[in-house]
Parts: sequence; structure tokens; C-alpha cells
Amino acid sequence: MSPSFAQRFAVPLIAVSSLLVSVNGFMLRSFETTNEWQIVYGRNLCFFPTMLLLLWLTHRGRFVALVRQMGWIGIGAGLCLGLANTTVVLAMSYTTIANALFTLSACPLITAILARIFLKESVSRLTLIAIVIAMIGIGIMVLDGLDTGSPKGNLVALLCAIFFSLFVICLRKGKNRNMLPASAIGGIVGVFLGLFGAQFEYKLSLHDFSICIIWGGIIVSTVHYLFVLGSRYVQGAEIMLITLIEFTLGPIWVWLAFDEQPTFKALLGGSLVLSAVAGRSIFLIVKRQ
Repeated sequence: MSPSFAQRFAVPLIAVSSLLVSVNGFMLRSFETTNEWQIVYGRNLCFFPTMLLLLWLTHRGRFVALVRQMGWIGIGAGLCLGLANTTVVLAMSYTTIANALFTLSACPLITAILARIFLKESVSRLTLIAIVIAMIGIGIMVLDGLDTGSPKGNLVALLCAIFFSLFVICLRKGKNRNMLPASAIGGIVGVFLGLFGAQFEYKLSLHDFSICIIWGGIIVSTVHYLFVLGSRYVQGAEIMLITLIEFTLGPIWVWLAFDEQPTFKALLGGSLVLSAVAGRSIFLIVKRQ
């Protein structure tokens, strides 16, 4: 049997999804008057119906049946994703894009810790070393936040990494079920969180609403679809290595477009986190050869 399109192009699909999601910081800085909670609301307001449409096209509108087959683990996954999609916007609003993304790049290592707690998966010595190095890097960035008056952003970014890692744990727990509806649930959770955070005040200019449509309705939805499609055929360590594209390019787009330059401490801490994740991923890939 010849391989499917997704099997043949799994790695490029994940690479394209990582390239697309690397513009998150650029999109956020492009808003003119909207505050962070209104951005959360608008982004998810465009993301949620797009995911519903994709589910309707691919599963003949059986959304309720798909949610039921996921069970509580799918509801939990959607809740974690909604919290992650909310805190990522808040983190990038409260600190520099570089600090937020470098902190988020620790997700694979945080996932390894949570997998040990909830899934009883073993943690290798290499992973423990990588975790220690990454935590040192995050500590440096938190100190940088104290120096620049934005420690809240770094801490919210760490919270976002935990939420996203919990989302991944839920996906692993429900790996024998169709977990795609969890993305739609995450979207509706983000809508309500943004609405409450904005205190039900939601006024967007045409410019800002256009960004919400492009970001939430097109870019984020495409990223989710490509990632889910390709990740079925690529091993975990390779996926984590490919997704470093996002955390490496994200600060560069903002630097080029808005002249938001990361500090030396941010670059130092970020380099430690990225190196820890990349080193662990490369070692695991080579070990399997």
C-alpha cells in the first residue's frame, strides 16, 4: 500500500505549522487599540467556528457524538488548551515576545515531568539534565523580568507552558480516541475567558478585527490542522526539534518589524532552554538510528 500524503510529507507539514505559528508575536504587536483580553476574545471567536467547520466537513457534522466519545479526558484537554491559548496572549502582552517564547520552549521538558506524574512514564537521566538546564534558563529570564519591570509576563508564560503540557498529557491519555474536538472546546473556553476578562467590553476597529480573522480564523486553525495531520507519523523527539522553529523565529519577526530587541539575559536564558530541548531531541533521534 502506497503511503498517504500525510505519511509522505509529515515532517514538512509540521515544519510549515511551526513556521506559521512563529508569527504569533508579530500578529499580537500588530493590534492598534485592542487590549489583551479583547485580543483573547477576538482570536478565539474566529478560531472556534473555523474548527467547527473543519469538524463538520471531515465528520459529517457529528460534533456531539465526537465529544461524547472523547469522554472527560477530552473535556479536560479542551479546558487546558483554552487556558493555554489565553495565557499565551497575556504572556506576550506582559513581557517581550522573546522572553515569552523562550519560556514556552520548555514545554517538552515540562511535559516529560507531567508524564511521569500522571502517566507513570520514566524520566531518563538525559531528560533530568535538560530540565535542570532549562530551569536555569527560565530563572535567568525571570530575573531579567524583575530588572525590566515585567516578571509577570515570564511567570504567565511558564503557566502557559504548564497548561499546554497538560493538554498534551490529555491527548496521550486519550490517544485511542478522536481528540480533534478538544481544539473546538478550547476555542469556546477562550471565547468566554476573553469575554469575562474584557468585562464584556468588546469594541474592535476594522483593522484589529481583520487581524483576529487572519490570526485566529486562518493561521491558528491551519496550524492545528497541519500539526494534527503530520504528528501521527512523526516521533515525539523529532516533533519537538521541528517546533523549535517557532521559538527561534518568533522573536526575530518582532525584532525586524517592531525593533523589539531582547536583552542579553533574555538571549542567555533562552539559549539555555533551546539548547536543552534541542540537545535532548537530537540525542533521542540519534539513539533510535
